[in-house]
Amino acid sequence: MSVINTNQLKSALERLCLVVPKRATLPVLENLRWRPANGHLELTATDLDNRLHITVPFVREAIDSDVDALVPAKELCQLVKTESAPSLKIQIRNGKCEVSASQRTVVLSCADPKSFPEAPDGELKPQGHILGSAFDAALRRALFCVSTESGRYSTDVLKLELRGSVFRVVGTDGHRLSVAEGTARTEGSSTFSALLLRSTATVLSRLGLAGEPRWVESSTCGSEQEFNLFVLPDGSRLITRRGQGQFPNYENVLPKAPLEARIVFRREELLEGLAKLSPTARKAEVPAVKLELSHSPVSIKTENDGTANSVALEHTRVSGKTRDIGFNLHYLTQYVKSLETDTVSMKLFSKAICEVALFDAFRYQHLLMPLRL
Repeated sequence: MSVINTNQLKSALERLCLVVPKRATLPVLENLRWRPANGHLELTATDLDNRLHITVPFVREAIDSDVDALVPAKELCQLVKTESAPSLKIQIRNGKCEVSASQRTVVLSCADPKSFPEAPDGELKPQGHILGSAFDAALRRALFCVSTESGRYSTDVLKLELRGSVFRVVGTDGHRLSVAEGTARTEGSSTFSALLLRSTATVLSRLGLAGEPRWVESSTCGSEQEFNLFVLPDGSRLITRRGQGQFPNYENVLPKAPLEARIVFRREELLEGLAKLSPTARKAEVPAVKLELSHSPVSIKTENDGTANSVALEHTRVSGKTRDIGFNLHYLTQYVKSLETDTVSMKLFSKAICEVALFDAFRYQHLLMPLRL
């Protein structure tokens, strides 16, 4: 018999279910491994690429502490989410998980843990520490750029780099590129890089690191160091399979040419303009918008099948030699929404040297290829 705080168990289960597959190829992956140890409950979920391990303290010392069973993850999570009692009594015996609170008792079927995938073994190599809140922001700013397909280069992954006191998260799909930085701690001037699977980055971005001013420990493990280990500030551990392949040399495409123009938009005004153009632009196969920077005031425009739609951006500031430039509406909107600033800064370079537009904010660069309109 185990007595567990309802809210603590609910929080743990909600995070563990981020790893449980929606459509599991192996039925065993739909379960959590349940094991009491050292006065805590150890819960583990995996989808084979990601393995999340969370400990939850008991309200009082557990009876039958030698229990080791697989419990259906989503059924247990849904049960706990609908319970208002402050604590739950849970007993696992004879292949059943019995959950009791107040006047309610629910019985779930358990499975044998022998078929549950084991954690990777091998030497653990610490690589550094990443500031949790900055890591969360960087993941969100790069994740929307990740490709859903992989071609010649691995663009369906994110690249994580640790360089001294700075980390970088980089994402690209070949049409756009995000480079987000944050504070890190490594030994001396050592450097480290790894490819994060899309599923790994998604899980990490949903584990509640946004408000964490504490450190996330990053290590590699496995017999051939083919896994990453992230230890979160609350002690939760995420073991992830490392992405494979060659990531594009993103530093070669970041513009180094002399700046030709800088344009500063008011973020809310630009977002509102894009939203107004969206119904017209989305009728086309590629939803395109044109920034008419040569106009006064600056405007944003879309045309499709004889219909033209234009919105003035009256608070836009322009300096330098400007030109009209077109973008994919969806791509531009995603970038602007990823910002938390009041303004959007865009740099243009000479077309003869570099046609791309570079958007920049504090520790965040976004490269966007223009459309030929």
